[in-house]
Amino acid sequence: MDVEVDRCLDAKDPCGYFAVVYRAVTDRVRQGIADDEFDDGERMERFDVLFAQRYLDACAGWHAGTPIPDAWRLAFESGANGRHLVSQHLLLGINAHINLDLGVAAAAATEPGEVDELRDDFEKINDVLGELVDGMQDAIAAASPWTRWVDIAGLRFDEALVTFSLRRARADAWDFATELSRLPPAERLVREEQRDRDVTRLGQLIVRPGVPVRWMVNLARLRERHDLEGMLRSINP
Repeated sequence: MDVEVDRCLDAKDPCGYFAVVYRAVTDRVRQGIADDEFDDGERMERFDVLFAQRYLDACAGWHAGTPIPDAWRLAFESGANGRHLVSQHLLLGINAHINLDLGVAAAAATEPGEVDELRDDFEKINDVLGELVDGMQDAIAAASPWTRWVDIAGLRFDEALVTFSLRRARADAWDFATELSRLPPAERLVREEQRDRDVTRLGQLIVRPGVPVRWMVNLARLRERHDLEGMLRSINP
């Protein structure tokens, strides 16, 4: 994770906004495991590693030119063209990692049909995310002062993006994990591919929202200054 953050800093890659936030999440989860905040620290560590590895594998595949989930490919392609707001880059990373990877990792961290054992610890992650929201919002506002007005006028870019309440997105991810846990391996893979297609379609709405909101996004971009180091300082003061 540190290597990816450093790479993004050196390359001024806007995909680094998600990397910085996600590294803070994994650090906080690791500390929670050490402090016995979870019911089963060993299982939570296994889950956290599987979850993080999905992101790291996507990063490695993107740089190597090998196949990766379409939802991640969309996020990385959008970072490469440099035409989007900081908040769009963050939402694209959240879309791929929460709406796709989280359910896959939760199902993989437990025995088939037994994902319910993870439920309480899974819910505790919501508190970890909540601790980081204020710092993330402050950093976005500093980099892109008009983003707040885009969010207000565009209902967070588009009606479809109301799903990006993190708590709601994680609840949906839990339902997906429960579904995967009950499927045999071959059917699980088919369902993951179908989910990837659905998540990618949602990501396309982030990249290209409806026309009125798109105008506001373009105006906000005129005032935006990308400051990945500033985001890093806000998340890890």
